[in-house]
Amino acid sequence: MLRIYNTLAKRVEEIHPTTPGLIQMYTCGPTVYRDAHIGNMRTYLMADWVRRSLVHSGLEVKHIKNITDVGHMRQELVEAGGDKMIMAALAEGKTIQEIASMYSERFHRDEARLNILEAHEFPWASHHIPEMLTMVETLVKNGHAYEKGGNLYFDVPSFQDYGKLSRNTGADLLEGVRSEADPLKRDPRDFTLWKAAEEGRDVKWDSPWGPGFPGWHI
Repeated sequence: MLRIYNTLAKRVEEIHPTTPGLIQMYTCGPTVYRDAHIGNMRTYLMADWVRRSLVHSGLEVKHIKNITDVGHMRQELVEAGGDKMIMAALAEGKTIQEIASMYSERFHRDEARLNILEAHEFPWASHHIPEMLTMVETLVKNGHAYEKGGNLYFDVPSFQDYGKLSRNTGADLLEGVRSEADPLKRDPRDFTLWKAAEEGRDVKWDSPWGPGFPGWHI
């Protein structure tokens, strides 16, 4: 049986699939506002090697790789409303849909050139806004998110095990927070789940808190 490092347990363990003989593998795909660079491709190659190793060991693998066409912004850009997809469309004189289509096609081309196995499914972020809203509503209901000014934030102090996987302590997280943090946040470590749409923004969706768009981490 294949053995792999368990980040949470901090040890190498044998893989025991939930469904015998089947591994369900989800990995991050591209954000389609530009071409993937060599660092991005390294990540996709490593995922491909893991998948091939699993198959070689006798396991069936179902591989899902997302396409991010909305919401991929660094936290400071979320707070400022700077969506990379919109910025790329303005810079290239194209619609957001044209930008997403062009760079997703080029991503698939580049993966094929590197002989990376094609994932079984490529869900697009913009096709799953209802599911994201359901997740945010659940977090609010469970006391782990709150609304301020039409924005939804994850309440970091409310979740006792936050940082357990990365092993970042509260002090470590505070050191990495920008000094000019969003004043609407209860805690500077909190992050945006849903951002209220600014005036004149075309790419937005209706939500229980008004028109907006998803943040990076949802």
